[in-house]
Amino acid sequence: MKLRDLEIALEAIERRSERKVRLEDYPTPATIAAAIIYAAQMEHGDIVDKVVCDLGCGDGVFALGAALMGARRVIGVDIQSKALKVCQRNSKLLGTDGTTDWVLGEVSSLEFRETIDTVVSNPPFGVKKRGADLVFLRKALSIARVTYSIHLAGEKNRQFLTRNIEKLGGIVTQVETFEFPIRRLFEFHRKERHMTRVDLYRIEMKER
Repeated sequence: MKLRDLEIALEAIERRSERKVRLEDYPTPATIAAAIIYAAQMEHGDIVDKVVCDLGCGDGVFALGAALMGARRVIGVDIQSKALKVCQRNSKLLGTDGTTDWVLGEVSSLEFRETIDTVVSNPPFGVKKRGADLVFLRKALSIARVTYSIHLAGEKNRQFLTRNIEKLGGIVTQVETFEFPIRRLFEFHRKERHMTRVDLYRIEMKER
């Protein structure tokens, strides 16, 4: 699938209007999700014929993108049942319901019986609840060979995350910095759209 075709498909999905501020429930734009999934496959071969997991899947944009890109099986995990209902509708819309499974539960307490090849995740930034991003990162590194994870940019945060990743047995192989748009979702948001600098980490686990 070409990048633009993937973007167009993901731009057509249903996005939830109801969001929870305590979960830092900010949707990943279709263009960003498509670019990450496309690069993960074209540069590293991390999607096609792989088992892919989207932790904190929300509307399912990463999971659906992976399924469209050729993943063998995709698992989307979220704590909100309403979010998973949207994911199911989106999966039917895109014709990926035979490849995708949606799991309700807390990321930290979930157990996976099968081997996960790749995790793609946009976790909470850890602003409303300190350390929330690390909960997702620990789970990702414990279940997958490769992880793609979005975090707030900044040298101090990068050093902090890199230290923790290394303690968990991971190696940061790539960091890409870009602008992440957060549209006006909550009452305290003053702008229609706020641009936040984020880092996308690609992490490989050392041989276990």
